Amino acid sequence: MSRAPTTIDSLSEYIENPERLTEHTEPVRAPTIPYESVAAALDANEHLTELEERWDQSPYFERLDGEWDFCWAERPADVPAALAADEWDTIPVPSVWQLHGYDRPIYRNHALTWERLPEVDPLPEAPEVPETFNPVGTYRRSVSVPDNWTDDQPTYLHFEGVKSAFFVWIDGEYVGYDQGSMSPSEFDVSDYLSPGSEHELMVQVVRFSDGSYLETQDMIRFSGIFRSVSLYATPPAHVQDYDLRTDLDAGYDAATVSLEADVHGADRLDGGEIALVAHVFDADDELVTSVETALEPAAEATAGLEATLDEPDLWSAEDPTLYTLVLELQDGDGETLEAISHRFGVREYEIVDGVLQVNGEPVTIRGVNRHDHDPDGGRTVPFERALEDLQLMKQTNINAIRTAHYPHDLSVYALADELGLYVFDEANVETHFDLEFVHKYPAFHESFLERFRRMVDHHKNITSIVAWSTSNEAGTGEPHAAMADYAHEVDGTRFVFHQGDGDAPYAQFHESMTGTAPFTDISGPRYPVPDTIAQFSAVDDRPMIMGEYAHAFCNSLGHQEAYWDLVDRIDSLQGGFIWEWCNQTLNADVVADADAETDLWFGDDAFLLDGLVFSDLSPQPVLEQVKWTHQPFALEPVVPEDGVVTITNSHDVTNLSDLEAVWELTADGEVLEEGTLELDVPAGQTKGAIIPFDDPDVEPGQRCYATIRLRLPADTDWADAGHEIGFEQFEVPVDTDPAPAVGADEDGDEGDLEIESTDDEITFSGDGFAYTFDAASGQFSELAVDGHPVATGGPQVDAFRAPVPNEGRIQSSTEWGYENQTEWESLGLDDTHSVVRDVTLEEPGSDHAHLVVDTEVQNPDDETLFGVTTTYDVHASGDIVLTTDIEPTAFLREELESWLPRLGIDFDLPSSVTDLEWVGRGPHETYPDRSASGEIGRYSGSIADQHVPYRVPQTNGNKTDVRWASLTGPQSGLLVFADESFSLRTDSYENLATADSPADLVERDGARLSIDAAVSGVGGTPVKPLADHRVSPEATTLTVTVRPYELAAVDPAKLARRTCLEQ
Repeated sequence: MSRAPTTIDSLSEYIENPERLTEHTEPVRAPTIPYESVAAALDANEHLTELEERWDQSPYFERLDGEWDFCWAERPADVPAALAADEWDTIPVPSVWQLHGYDRPIYRNHALTWERLPEVDPLPEAPEVPETFNPVGTYRRSVSVPDNWTDDQPTYLHFEGVKSAFFVWIDGEYVGYDQGSMSPSEFDVSDYLSPGSEHELMVQVVRFSDGSYLETQDMIRFSGIFRSVSLYATPPAHVQDYDLRTDLDAGYDAATVSLEADVHGADRLDGGEIALVAHVFDADDELVTSVETALEPAAEATAGLEATLDEPDLWSAEDPTLYTLVLELQDGDGETLEAISHRFGVREYEIVDGVLQVNGEPVTIRGVNRHDHDPDGGRTVPFERALEDLQLMKQTNINAIRTAHYPHDLSVYALADELGLYVFDEANVETHFDLEFVHKYPAFHESFLERFRRMVDHHKNITSIVAWSTSNEAGTGEPHAAMADYAHEVDGTRFVFHQGDGDAPYAQFHESMTGTAPFTDISGPRYPVPDTIAQFSAVDDRPMIMGEYAHAFCNSLGHQEAYWDLVDRIDSLQGGFIWEWCNQTLNADVVADADAETDLWFGDDAFLLDGLVFSDLSPQPVLEQVKWTHQPFALEPVVPEDGVVTITNSHDVTNLSDLEAVWELTADGEVLEEGTLELDVPAGQTKGAIIPFDDPDVEPGQRCYATIRLRLPADTDWADAGHEIGFEQFEVPVDTDPAPAVGADEDGDEGDLEIESTDDEITFSGDGFAYTFDAASGQFSELAVDGHPVATGGPQVDAFRAPVPNEGRIQSSTEWGYENQTEWESLGLDDTHSVVRDVTLEEPGSDHAHLVVDTEVQNPDDETLFGVTTTYDVHASGDIVLTTDIEPTAFLREELESWLPRLGIDFDLPSSVTDLEWVGRGPHETYPDRSASGEIGRYSGSIADQHVPYRVPQTNGNKTDVRWASLTGPQSGLLVFADESFSLRTDSYENLATADSPADLVERDGARLSIDAAVSGVGGTPVKPLADHRVSPEATTLTVTVRPYELAAVDPAKLARRTCLEQ
């Protein structure tokens, strides 16, 4: 059949026909790139390299990546004119054309890509696709066939990924058609090519096809030849496909490696029998064993081989030891016809008594959902980027990925095998725009199933794959059950996972999405509330692994500890996959219509800002919490003052003796003692230990903490020696004299306090300081030391902070019922003012004064939200003991249906104050429901550096469990400390709550300092902050000491050891 690209007959019969998925393609199979010898096949398998780079070493493999001619049309009807004009540009392959000046990327959470496009009206009905806007990209290049290839060699044209549907021609002869986009396509082009000659290859890609109805994943929608293209030849007799399995005996100390291979073309050879030989090499490329079998010279034959490995090195995510299989085909004289190689691990996945096991040991899935995404390449991800992705996961105690929501680039799986990550492999099926689609359109059932079959058939030999996932948010129907049947029939070594939406039996517990079905082996709740998980486990005897949970929507992930407390407690709850790994933003310079004012593009909906890392792989603060909650050990103090603890090893395999354990004893961040520990705690066990510190010698008012860190003792493929796996910390009680009281200066002298009072203001002054109180506002208008202001206003009672997405900051989040921001703004919390009711000055002595201010905090409608009594004890030393009693009004209590974002006081700082030092949790931001990853210590940095550049501005940079903080300029500083810990935050921008992007932020003339008695947690999506992490409208008292000081004369740590309580 010969057709020109400009005259596809009945295009609709291809791209609007779910029963025509492919034409003239080869069955999908495992990669079988041939090499000329066993040694060459073994040498090509270089560790941590791209698969195509390994295949490049074969004389029978030609990569076709590079610059191709390219012609683009907005719709199929425009293609003939575009081609006739012969105005070809060039485009790199692989790539997506939307990032090379053609068309535009479109982000959708779950809608069809063409919904809401003005060019598409009316919307088509499945299986039809838009006529007025359906871009077509035509690719063209010359292909040189190596002259060392021969006419009798089968030759294949291989596409790793083309989206959404495409046609292929060689020299104007039609070759075939395929769709499915995320799985490979292969065409036998032996009859179209001649060795030593050049040919014209043309590929025409259509953006939308009937397959697009099954591809409504939460991602930016791209199109083009986005993965590698290659041409390869095989000997006339060759291994067409093979299935490799490992089976461990009952004691897990011997393994059977079984192999079933399909051999084609042996009948083309002159001579008799041929032999198939399987060579197994260890991690050092030393031959372990070889087994062989003879084959009759048939056109198609199947051969089976088995090899026994005694005491094999087992593969797991913690110890990813790999062997290399070299499969050699020999002729009757024992000469090598071809050799193919594959790295594999010896492992066995089982479910025993409702618990998922690897090599006989229960396994915990510390996972993330990962998209193939790059900020410059979109769906085309450079190998180096994928490697960095997975290495960073390993560094942060992530041990599993779910390939959300489609098969990933093949090199990702090789990296998972080599670095040690479990994989839940997911078919390219999502109909989130209509969860009943599977029932409404039975014509698509074969397309559902074919996508799953391709994934399984292509990936069947990948060690790291634990489970096959049927789809994501595509309902539950007959094709899903057929997928499970197929997986169970052709692969009895792995399990079936399903991520439907709203399925029984869990829907009775929570309205959010669930993921289970009768045909699955592993249950996968989606976004469960922590309190309901125990109920889930009571109605299901399968392993339970959360398919999606802990939606990391910007400043979020407030429930990790709650979830992982349950994982530790419930045997069948074996972890889950956080949504998601990486923000899916694009660098604006690769998007043609991006706003020049911003450096990132995320389309018309910010719901894709939900990664643990920014799109450039720089970590977001939430990643620190993930690392801590995933760390595979825990410590419990038993007799903390003596260093007696218990340590639990939650590794699946590793003994803690394989890691370096160090400890330190600190006081206010200063290291008093340190040393090493010898730990011998097998996986899954708990043992006692003693941290051998002496009685701490500390000053009154200091607090001591003991910290244990586990580190890598040697370099690995994913981190260098010394990399910290995690830490545990506890307070060590100490006996000291009572802390001195505030009021005395650093030399212990009281001094004299001078007071000047008028109707408008009161000035307090002493040795080197002057504080001006404004009677009209009820606040200090200036706090200065040695003539240098350190505060220009405050304290002002405030209950507002810029909302996070889980509180409605981004419109998408209201889909899950998060409208806190709307409520807070309707009550006027974001725009309050104070009305002074009374100011009383008492002068009990020459060394201090007592100022009491009664105010009301009102909204723009002059409705009172809080009654406030602020007491200032101003001392001649310069200390101000500030006690703020806050009483929410009955009006606020009645009107507020949710909770308050915070409750505390604000100070305005001059622009000269630029730096921050604090003792508390850090160094990253922490919140009440996301604080355990912050180590108690002493930290410092610029105020500007405390800002976290979330791509939609929102509250950030919060510090919890703060004992003291110092905000400083060149000569002077403002010290804040308290007997009880508090939260603290600095804000350098006027419009953090309203700016659409970082480019819209307006910098303050001096930062604002917030000191809080309570801050609400950030919660998660769709799970709100737990009750313990919400600020209720209740009477609250905040007592802190504020002390301006001269930097050269004062040690803030020493001053902060005093107490503001009366002695």
